[in-house]
Amino acid sequence: MVVDPAHMMASSEEISIQQLRELREGNAEQRARATREAFDSWNAQRGTKAAPVAWRAVTGAETDSVIKEAGADIALIVMAHDANMDATDALHAAIFSTRRPVLLIPTGWRPGARPLFSHIAVGLTDDDTMRRAIIAAEPWLRAAARISAISIQDRGDDGADPASMWPLPAITPDFVTVPSSHETIAARLVQEADRLNADLLVVGAYGHLEFIEWLFGGVTRDLLKVADLPLLLAH
Repeated sequence: MVVDPAHMMASSEEISIQQLRELREGNAEQRARATREAFDSWNAQRGTKAAPVAWRAVTGAETDSVIKEAGADIALIVMAHDANMDATDALHAAIFSTRRPVLLIPTGWRPGARPLFSHIAVGLTDDDTMRRAIIAAEPWLRAAARISAISIQDRGDDGADPASMWPLPAITPDFVTVPSSHETIAARLVQEADRLNADLLVVGAYGHLEFIEWLFGGVTRDLLKVADLPLLLAH
């Protein structure tokens, strides 16, 4: 997707911001060319047995383009987690407006020797957003060799049984209870997923009102800052 100020219908301030960023990131054509070169390099390394991946460039505003392209035949949206403005707006649209799970890949992450998400960690909490995320991740959970459902609880907390929070009776994970600490829940989740050598972390995204979550943050915003492994997010 290419955000080009020349094709935007937006306020003059937003168009000016897009024009200013060209000084640091290059113009729309240069950014598109760099993205295509990265795609071609990645695709060339995938081997002949890998599933085919088609390239299609779309020019337009990031929010409208993401929503439009996430049609009924799309099962998963994959995004690279970058710090630029387009990536932030596109991620917001993907999570809140498409009703599709979003696979977010941290910048610089490499899969290593394991080509698949063979060990999936799940941030387990007792809320509907998390349950919807687990259900959305079911195809990948079924294909995993190991699943670790991580529940962070305060010391001495007699909260809900982790097994009672799990919504997929046909899939049985390893339930892992982790005591809370002075660190954020997001940091504890990532630390435990890394300790378990997980390939992917499934979490519910933005469990409260969209405006409140996006403005003030929460566990999801913290995860976007600290995650060093891929995240599968669902709202």
